[in-house]
This record gives sequence, C-alpha cells and structure tokens, in this order.
Amino acid sequence: MSWVVFDFGGVIGTQQPGEDVAAMAAAAGVTTAEFGRAYSPPRFAYDIGELSAEGFWQDIAGRLGRSFTRPQIAELVRLDVASWSHLREDTVRLVRDLRSAGRRLAVLSNMPREQVEAVTGMPVARHFEHLLFSCDFKAGKPDPDCFRQALDRLGAPAREVIFIDDREVNVRAAIEMGMRAIQFTSPHQARAALAEIFGPGVLLPG
Repeated sequence: MSWVVFDFGGVIGTQQPGEDVAAMAAAAGVTTAEFGRAYSPPRFAYDIGELSAEGFWQDIAGRLGRSFTRPQIAELVRLDVASWSHLREDTVRLVRDLRSAGRRLAVLSNMPREQVEAVTGMPVARHFEHLLFSCDFKAGKPDPDCFRQALDRLGAPAREVIFIDDREVNVRAAIEMGMRAIQFTSPHQARAALAEIFGPGVLLPG
C-alpha cells in the first residue's frame, strides 16, 4: 500500500502571513524588510537542531546589529510558532478524505523543536501514522539523508511513497530518491494529482 507523505508549511499549513512577519519585525524593533533579510539565512540550522531557539534568534539579532533579551526571544519564538500554525482547511479536508479511504499518511517537514511541539498538538496530527521532522533527523529536505531516514521510519521502499511538497527543490530530491512526487500549488491541484494516481472515485472533488 502506498504512503502519502505531506510537507507541512506551505501545504498543510499556509506560508507565513505578512501580518505575522510584521509582528515579529516589530518585536525585534526593525522594519519588515530588515527582518526578512536576517530571518532566512540561519533558519535551516535551526530546523535541523544545529541552533537552539536562543542561538537562532541571537544569530538574527547579530545580523540586525542588535542583541535580544530573553523575554524578547520568548516573544519572538511565540510569534514565530504562531506564524507557521495557520492551516489550509482544504488540505486538512484532503488529509481526512485520504485517511477515510484507507491511505497511510505521514508528515515530513523541516521544523525546529518549538514548532514540532505545536504541530503535534493539532487535531490534524492524529490522521498521520508518522510525524517526521528535520530536528529529529539532524538533516532536512532536500538532503538525501533526510529522505533516507524518513523511508527507514516508514519501513517502505521509495517506490511506495507519494511525496507532496510546495518547493521544487524538495520535489526533485524526492524523485531522485525514487519516490513519486507532487509539487503542491493548491489543495485542489494536489487532490486532482492524487486522483490520477489512485484512480477516479477514490477521492471525490473537495
């Protein structure tokens, strides 16, 4: 039986809303543009556990020519987790429909520990047999080692996995590992792509 493996951010959840990024910038005491330039470079190291939350935010502070207090960092962590916690309801509906159809489901996402704690507590998490995260693997997509560890946890060969991700680089990496992969652009598009794989009638239009 095929596994369907979902990315989280940008697929099950939305990308960070602009107002949430603006709130983090305000908490950091800088403009949204300044914050955006400093936020991305250290993020992967945070996602794979090379940086703690404090290390991540102090790295950002250094890029901004600042130093954050512990209360500031706690607030920035809270805002950051909230920014990645908005769900796409149509994708959640797709997940429920797949589960009702008897499909085996997993999540594979680049995510730091603080975000993992939030995601694992969401009601949608109960639909997945495995919740797989970069911070546990110490490797993140598109690193082949991340995919290898995920396949080991699923106990499945790559050919039995359908992987859904919004980033082309991750989709290409999954295909190179031997998986079937769908580059997510919308819940409707992902549903249609899965219906083509599983056959008409397996998933009704959502």
